[in-house]
Amino acid sequence: MPRFARLFDSAEDIVEAFREAMKLRDADGALRLWLDEDSVTCVMPDGQRLIGHEHLRQAFAQLLEVQPVLIDVIETSSHTSMGVAIFDVTEVLRFGEDRVEADLYVHTTYVLMQNHEGWRLAHIHCSPANAAQVATVSTAPGQALH
Repeated sequence: MPRFARLFDSAEDIVEAFREAMKLRDADGALRLWLDEDSVTCVMPDGQRLIGHEHLRQAFAQLLEVQPVLIDVIETSSHTSMGVAIFDVTEVLRFGEDRVEADLYVHTTYVLMQNHEGWRLAHIHCSPANAAQVATVSTAPGQALH
């Protein structure tokens, strides 16, 4: 798959660009942020495991077909070393621009790798969280979520 996306200066830029693509209902834009390898994976909040670009494309297109997904960060911690960055994040998902309250709380781990294209997503793992877990994370930051 040819790539024409710009290089990103930091791993944080990629994660923010992914959230922005989901907000704009841009499934192709979200997909361009991933490594150009068949081994990329994503675990959705419902436990569905997506492997490879085609599965990601289908899932993102279906998810964004009806409404945008707005992702707000509650808490985050990150670890970076030698071309690999890992972000453990507690997020609020809202399905639709008119939504004010959370539709879903999730703990998300973003794994990014740096190559000749710059930073790219290699894996995303989402797990549902409840309000009590979110409150715990908010009062005890810096702990791994998965």
